[in-house]
Amino acid sequence: MNTKSKSLQKFTLTILGKNRPPIRQKVFDSKDFILPGTRVGVDSREPKTRKEKMDAWARAPLSERDIEITGFMRNSNPFHHLAKAIDTSQLTLLIPNKGTKVKVKDLREAALKAAPEGTKIGVAFETYVKEQYGHSYSDLVNDARNKVIARFKAAFAENLDLDPMNDEYHTDKEIFLHLPVWTSESSIKEYKSLAKQGHVYSQYLAGVFLASNAGGYKVECVEYLLMAYENKQPEAMRVLAEFLHFKNDYYGAAQCALLSIDGGDDYSRKIVREVLGNTSHQMMQTSRGVAPLSYVIIETLRANGFDSILREHFSEFNPDPQPVMHIPGFIQGGGHE
Repeated sequence: MNTKSKSLQKFTLTILGKNRPPIRQKVFDSKDFILPGTRVGVDSREPKTRKEKMDAWARAPLSERDIEITGFMRNSNPFHHLAKAIDTSQLTLLIPNKGTKVKVKDLREAALKAAPEGTKIGVAFETYVKEQYGHSYSDLVNDARNKVIARFKAAFAENLDLDPMNDEYHTDKEIFLHLPVWTSESSIKEYKSLAKQGHVYSQYLAGVFLASNAGGYKVECVEYLLMAYENKQPEAMRVLAEFLHFKNDYYGAAQCALLSIDGGDDYSRKIVREVLGNTSHQMMQTSRGVAPLSYVIIETLRANGFDSILREHFSEFNPDPQPVMHIPGFIQGGGHE
Protein backbone atom coordinates (compact mmCIF):
# COMPACT_ATOMS: atom_id res chain seq x y z
CA MET A 1 0.00 0.00 0.00
CA ASN A 2 0.97 3.65 -0.14
CA THR A 3 2.07 3.95 3.49
CA LYS A 4 1.88 7.73 3.79
CA SER A 5 -0.71 8.75 6.39
CA LYS A 6 -2.37 11.26 4.09
CA SER A 7 -3.22 8.45 1.65
CA LEU A 8 -5.28 6.46 4.17
CA GLN A 9 -8.94 6.49 3.16
CA LYS A 10 -12.21 6.55 5.05
CA PHE A 11 -14.54 3.63 4.39
CA THR A 12 -18.22 3.10 5.08
CA LEU A 13 -18.33 -0.65 5.63
CA THR A 14 -21.51 -2.57 4.88
CA ILE A 15 -21.68 -5.37 7.43
CA LEU A 16 -24.55 -7.85 7.62
CA GLY A 17 -26.59 -5.57 5.40
CA LYS A 18 -26.11 -2.39 7.46
CA ASN A 19 -23.82 0.58 6.80
CA ARG A 20 -21.45 1.23 9.68
CA PRO A 21 -20.23 4.73 10.63
CA PRO A 22 -17.23 5.70 8.46
CA ILE A 23 -13.86 4.50 9.74
CA ARG A 24 -10.35 5.55 8.82
CA GLN A 25 -8.17 2.87 7.25
CA LYS A 26 -5.46 1.67 9.66
CA VAL A 27 -1.89 0.45 9.19
CA PHE A 28 -0.56 -2.02 11.77
CA ASP A 29 2.59 -0.12 12.68
CA SER A 30 1.93 0.84 16.31
CA LYS A 31 4.70 0.24 18.85
CA ASP A 32 1.96 -1.02 21.19
CA PHE A 33 1.96 -4.28 19.23
CA ILE A 34 5.70 -4.59 18.46
CA LEU A 35 7.83 -6.16 21.17
CA PRO A 36 10.79 -4.13 22.46
CA GLY A 37 13.96 -5.60 21.01
CA THR A 38 12.30 -6.76 17.79
CA ARG A 39 14.78 -6.89 14.91
CA VAL A 40 14.21 -7.02 11.15
CA GLY A 41 16.29 -7.38 7.99
CA VAL A 42 19.52 -9.20 7.25
CA ASP A 43 21.38 -6.68 9.39
CA SER A 44 19.07 -7.36 12.37
CA ARG A 45 18.02 -3.76 13.00
CA GLU A 46 15.13 -2.14 14.83
CA PRO A 47 12.09 -1.67 12.54
CA LYS A 48 12.00 1.98 11.49
CA THR A 49 9.97 2.37 8.30
CA ARG A 50 6.22 1.92 8.35
CA LYS A 51 6.56 -1.15 6.10
CA GLU A 52 9.07 -2.73 8.50
CA LYS A 53 6.75 -2.07 11.44
CA MET A 54 3.82 -3.58 9.54
CA ASP A 55 5.82 -6.82 9.32
CA ALA A 56 6.93 -6.82 12.97
CA TRP A 57 3.77 -6.95 15.11
CA ALA A 58 3.29 -9.75 17.63
CA ARG A 59 0.37 -12.19 17.65
CA ALA A 60 -1.85 -11.85 20.73
CA PRO A 61 -2.04 -15.01 22.89
CA LEU A 62 -5.59 -16.13 23.69
CA SER A 63 -4.95 -18.30 26.77
CA GLU A 64 -2.31 -19.25 29.35
CA ARG A 65 -1.67 -22.42 27.32
CA ASP A 66 -1.15 -20.26 24.24
CA ILE A 67 1.53 -18.34 26.15
CA GLU A 68 3.19 -21.64 27.17
CA ILE A 69 3.32 -22.75 23.53
CA THR A 70 5.01 -19.46 22.65
CA GLY A 71 7.67 -20.30 25.23
CA PHE A 72 8.12 -23.84 23.89
CA MET A 73 8.84 -22.32 20.48
CA ARG A 74 11.49 -20.10 22.13
CA ASN A 75 9.66 -16.95 21.12
CA SER A 76 9.37 -13.91 23.36
CA ASN A 77 6.17 -13.72 25.40
CA PRO A 78 4.22 -10.70 24.10
CA PHE A 79 1.40 -10.87 26.66
CA HIS A 80 2.51 -8.24 29.18
CA HIS A 81 3.57 -5.78 26.48
CA LEU A 82 0.30 -6.12 24.54
CA ALA A 83 -1.74 -5.79 27.74
CA LYS A 84 -0.44 -2.23 28.18
CA ALA A 85 -2.16 -0.85 25.04
CA ILE A 86 -4.92 1.52 26.16
CA ASP A 87 -6.75 4.40 24.50
CA THR A 88 -6.21 6.68 27.49
CA SER A 89 -8.97 9.08 26.44
CA GLN A 90 -11.55 6.38 27.23
CA LEU A 91 -10.34 5.74 30.79
CA THR A 92 -12.51 6.76 33.72
CA LEU A 93 -10.60 8.31 36.62
CA LEU A 94 -11.70 7.84 40.22
CA ILE A 95 -10.84 10.89 42.33
CA PRO A 96 -9.60 9.69 45.76
CA ASN A 97 -11.61 10.69 48.84
CA LYS A 98 -14.28 12.35 46.70
CA GLY A 99 -16.08 9.41 45.09
CA THR A 100 -16.05 11.40 41.85
CA LYS A 101 -15.62 9.68 38.50
CA VAL A 102 -14.56 11.58 35.39
CA LYS A 103 -13.72 10.39 31.89
CA VAL A 104 -10.25 11.41 30.69
CA LYS A 105 -11.70 12.66 27.40
CA ASP A 106 -14.06 15.06 29.19
CA LEU A 107 -11.35 16.16 31.62
CA ARG A 108 -8.93 16.94 28.79
CA GLU A 109 -11.52 19.01 26.95
CA ALA A 110 -12.28 21.04 30.08
CA ALA A 111 -8.58 21.52 30.82
CA LEU A 112 -7.82 22.83 27.34
CA LYS A 113 -10.73 25.29 27.52
CA ALA A 114 -9.52 26.61 30.88
CA ALA A 115 -5.84 26.89 29.94
CA PRO A 116 -4.36 30.21 28.72
CA GLU A 117 -3.46 30.27 25.05
CA GLY A 118 -0.02 28.80 24.38
CA THR A 119 -0.01 26.48 27.40
CA LYS A 120 1.57 23.11 26.71
CA ILE A 121 -0.99 20.31 26.67
CA GLY A 122 0.61 18.28 29.47
CA VAL A 123 0.88 21.35 31.67
CA ALA A 124 -2.77 22.22 31.00
CA PHE A 125 -3.92 18.78 32.12
CA GLU A 126 -1.78 18.74 35.27
CA THR A 127 -2.73 22.29 36.28
CA TYR A 128 -6.47 21.77 35.77
CA VAL A 129 -6.64 18.49 37.71
CA LYS A 130 -4.55 19.89 40.57
CA GLU A 131 -6.81 22.94 40.82
CA GLN A 132 -10.08 21.03 40.51
CA TYR A 133 -9.32 17.85 42.44
CA GLY A 134 -6.06 18.38 44.32
CA HIS A 135 -4.31 15.45 42.65
CA SER A 136 -1.75 14.82 39.93
CA TYR A 137 -3.25 14.10 36.51
CA SER A 138 -0.49 11.65 35.59
CA ASP A 139 -0.84 9.79 38.92
CA LEU A 140 -4.59 9.40 38.44
CA VAL A 141 -4.13 8.13 34.88
CA ASN A 142 -1.42 5.66 35.90
CA ASP A 143 -3.61 4.38 38.73
CA ALA A 144 -6.57 3.89 36.37
CA ARG A 145 -4.38 2.16 33.77
CA ASN A 146 -2.92 -0.22 36.34
CA LYS A 147 -6.36 -1.16 37.66
CA VAL A 148 -7.65 -1.87 34.14
CA ILE A 149 -4.63 -4.03 33.31
CA ALA A 150 -4.97 -5.95 36.60
CA ARG A 151 -8.65 -6.67 35.89
CA PHE A 152 -7.75 -7.81 32.38
CA LYS A 153 -5.08 -10.22 33.61
CA ALA A 154 -7.53 -11.72 36.13
CA ALA A 155 -10.09 -12.30 33.37
CA PHE A 156 -7.45 -13.70 31.01
CA ALA A 157 -6.58 -16.39 33.57
CA GLU A 158 -10.07 -17.84 32.97
CA ASN A 159 -9.46 -18.42 29.25
CA LEU A 160 -9.09 -22.08 28.25
CA ASP A 161 -8.18 -23.91 25.05
CA LEU A 162 -11.11 -25.97 23.77
CA ASP A 163 -10.65 -29.74 23.93
CA PRO A 164 -10.11 -31.18 20.41
CA MET A 165 -12.60 -33.92 21.36
CA ASN A 166 -15.40 -31.34 21.58
CA ASP A 167 -17.62 -30.55 18.59
CA GLU A 168 -17.24 -26.86 19.39
CA TYR A 169 -13.49 -27.13 18.80
CA HIS A 170 -13.96 -28.37 15.25
CA THR A 171 -16.67 -25.81 14.46
CA ASP A 172 -14.46 -22.90 15.52
CA LYS A 173 -11.37 -24.41 13.89
CA GLU A 174 -13.21 -24.36 10.56
CA ILE A 175 -14.06 -20.67 10.98
CA PHE A 176 -10.97 -19.04 12.47
CA LEU A 177 -7.20 -19.06 12.04
CA HIS A 178 -6.62 -18.87 15.81
CA LEU A 179 -6.88 -21.97 17.98
CA PRO A 180 -10.36 -22.47 19.48
CA VAL A 181 -10.68 -21.02 22.97
CA TRP A 182 -13.37 -20.74 25.61
CA THR A 183 -14.09 -18.47 28.55
CA SER A 184 -16.93 -17.84 30.98
CA GLU A 185 -19.82 -15.43 30.50
CA SER A 186 -18.48 -13.37 33.41
CA SER A 187 -15.09 -13.01 31.69
CA ILE A 188 -16.74 -11.92 28.44
CA LYS A 189 -18.71 -9.34 30.43
CA GLU A 190 -15.44 -8.14 32.00
CA TYR A 191 -13.73 -7.86 28.60
CA LYS A 192 -16.66 -5.81 27.31
CA SER A 193 -16.44 -3.48 30.31
CA LEU A 194 -12.67 -3.05 29.93
CA ALA A 195 -13.06 -2.55 26.17
CA LYS A 196 -15.17 0.52 26.85
CA GLN A 197 -12.36 1.80 29.11
CA GLY A 198 -10.13 1.80 26.04
CA HIS A 199 -8.23 -1.44 26.80
CA VAL A 200 -7.31 -2.72 23.34
CA TYR A 201 -6.52 -6.35 24.20
CA SER A 202 -9.94 -6.54 25.89
CA GLN A 203 -11.60 -5.06 22.80
CA TYR A 204 -9.98 -7.80 20.74
CA LEU A 205 -10.85 -10.64 23.14
CA ALA A 206 -14.42 -9.43 23.62
CA GLY A 207 -14.76 -9.61 19.84
CA VAL A 208 -13.03 -13.00 19.56
CA PHE A 209 -15.20 -14.66 22.18
CA LEU A 210 -18.48 -13.09 21.05
CA ALA A 211 -17.70 -14.20 17.48
CA SER A 212 -17.05 -17.81 18.51
CA ASN A 213 -18.80 -20.65 20.30
CA ALA A 214 -18.00 -19.26 23.77
CA GLY A 215 -20.14 -16.18 23.11
CA GLY A 216 -22.73 -17.80 20.85
CA TYR A 217 -21.50 -16.40 17.51
CA LYS A 218 -23.12 -13.06 18.32
CA VAL A 219 -23.24 -10.13 15.89
CA GLU A 220 -22.34 -7.99 18.92
CA CYS A 221 -18.71 -8.99 18.18
CA VAL A 222 -18.66 -6.51 15.29
CA GLU A 223 -18.66 -3.50 17.65
CA TYR A 224 -15.66 -4.73 19.64
CA LEU A 225 -13.57 -5.94 16.71
CA LEU A 226 -14.03 -2.57 14.99
CA MET A 227 -12.99 -0.82 18.23
CA ALA A 228 -9.81 -2.89 18.31
CA TYR A 229 -9.11 -2.24 14.62
CA GLU A 230 -9.46 1.51 15.13
CA ASN A 231 -6.76 1.19 17.81
CA LYS A 232 -4.54 -0.63 15.26
CA GLN A 233 -4.87 -4.11 16.80
CA PRO A 234 -3.48 -6.17 13.89
CA GLU A 235 -5.71 -9.28 14.10
CA ALA A 236 -9.16 -7.83 14.82
CA MET A 237 -10.21 -7.09 11.24
CA ARG A 238 -9.17 -10.57 10.11
CA VAL A 239 -11.29 -12.17 12.85
CA LEU A 240 -14.21 -10.00 11.75
CA ALA A 241 -13.72 -11.10 8.13
CA GLU A 242 -13.71 -14.75 9.24
CA PHE A 243 -16.88 -14.25 11.29
CA LEU A 244 -18.70 -12.54 8.40
CA HIS A 245 -17.63 -15.30 6.02
CA PHE A 246 -19.10 -17.82 8.49
CA LYS A 247 -22.32 -15.78 8.51
CA ASN A 248 -22.39 -15.89 4.67
CA ASP A 249 -21.94 -12.11 4.46
CA TYR A 250 -19.51 -12.48 1.58
CA TYR A 251 -19.33 -8.80 0.69
CA GLY A 252 -18.77 -7.80 4.32
CA ALA A 253 -16.07 -10.44 4.70
CA ALA A 254 -14.29 -9.27 1.55
CA GLN A 255 -14.27 -5.62 2.70
CA CYS A 256 -12.82 -6.50 6.10
CA ALA A 257 -10.27 -8.92 4.67
CA LEU A 258 -9.02 -6.29 2.23
CA LEU A 259 -8.53 -3.73 5.02
CA SER A 260 -6.75 -6.40 7.05
CA ILE A 261 -4.40 -7.24 4.16
CA ASP A 262 -3.65 -3.61 3.40
CA GLY A 263 -2.93 -2.95 7.08
CA GLY A 264 -0.34 -5.72 7.22
CA ASP A 265 -2.00 -9.12 7.86
CA ASP A 266 -1.19 -11.26 4.83
CA TYR A 267 -3.21 -14.24 6.09
CA SER A 268 -6.40 -12.43 5.13
CA ARG A 269 -5.55 -13.05 1.47
CA LYS A 270 -6.79 -16.59 2.10
CA ILE A 271 -10.15 -15.23 3.24
CA VAL A 272 -10.61 -13.17 0.07
CA ARG A 273 -9.81 -16.18 -2.11
CA GLU A 274 -12.19 -18.41 -0.13
CA VAL A 275 -14.98 -15.83 -0.39
CA LEU A 276 -14.55 -15.53 -4.15
CA GLY A 277 -14.25 -19.29 -4.53
CA ASN A 278 -17.46 -19.89 -2.56
CA THR A 279 -19.36 -17.35 -4.67
CA SER A 280 -17.97 -18.16 -8.11
CA HIS A 281 -20.76 -20.65 -8.85
CA GLN A 282 -23.60 -18.52 -7.45
CA MET A 283 -25.28 -16.43 -10.13
CA MET A 284 -26.90 -13.01 -9.78
CA GLN A 285 -28.95 -10.82 -12.08
CA THR A 286 -27.26 -7.50 -12.98
CA SER A 287 -27.96 -4.66 -15.38
CA ARG A 288 -25.81 -6.49 -17.96
CA GLY A 289 -27.36 -9.89 -17.43
CA VAL A 290 -26.52 -12.81 -15.19
CA ALA A 291 -23.05 -12.79 -13.60
CA PRO A 292 -21.22 -14.85 -10.95
CA LEU A 293 -21.65 -13.46 -7.44
CA SER A 294 -17.85 -13.34 -7.11
CA TYR A 295 -17.69 -10.93 -10.05
CA VAL A 296 -20.47 -8.81 -8.54
CA ILE A 297 -18.58 -8.63 -5.24
CA ILE A 298 -15.38 -7.47 -6.94
CA GLU A 299 -17.20 -4.83 -8.98
CA THR A 300 -19.09 -3.58 -5.92
CA LEU A 301 -15.83 -3.34 -3.96
CA ARG A 302 -14.34 -1.27 -6.77
CA ALA A 303 -17.34 1.03 -6.80
CA ASN A 304 -17.06 1.61 -3.05
CA GLY A 305 -13.44 2.69 -2.68
CA PHE A 306 -11.52 -0.61 -2.62
CA ASP A 307 -10.18 -0.39 -6.17
CA SER A 308 -6.63 0.65 -5.23
CA ILE A 309 -6.35 -2.10 -2.59
CA LEU A 310 -7.56 -4.71 -5.08
CA ARG A 311 -5.14 -3.49 -7.72
CA GLU A 312 -2.19 -3.66 -5.34
CA HIS A 313 -2.86 -7.00 -3.69
CA PHE A 314 -4.89 -8.92 -6.29
CA SER A 315 -3.63 -7.84 -9.69
CA GLU A 316 -5.13 -10.97 -11.24
CA PHE A 317 -8.58 -9.48 -10.61
CA ASN A 318 -7.83 -6.36 -12.66
CA PRO A 319 -9.68 -6.90 -15.96
CA ASP A 320 -9.85 -4.62 -18.95
CA PRO A 321 -12.15 -1.62 -18.36
CA GLN A 322 -15.81 -2.65 -18.34
CA PRO A 323 -19.04 -0.63 -18.52
CA VAL A 324 -20.40 0.27 -15.10
CA MET A 325 -22.59 -2.51 -13.74
CA HIS A 326 -25.55 -1.66 -11.52
CA ILE A 327 -26.71 -4.19 -8.95
CA PRO A 328 -29.69 -2.61 -7.15
CA GLY A 329 -29.78 -3.38 -3.45
CA PHE A 330 -26.83 -5.76 -3.50
CA ILE A 331 -24.84 -4.37 -0.58
CA GLN A 332 -27.93 -4.00 1.58
CA GLY A 333 -27.77 -7.76 2.19
CA GLY A 334 -30.52 -9.44 4.14
CA GLY A 335 -31.45 -12.43 6.21
CA HIS A 336 -28.81 -11.75 8.86
CA GLU A 337 -29.38 -11.54 12.58
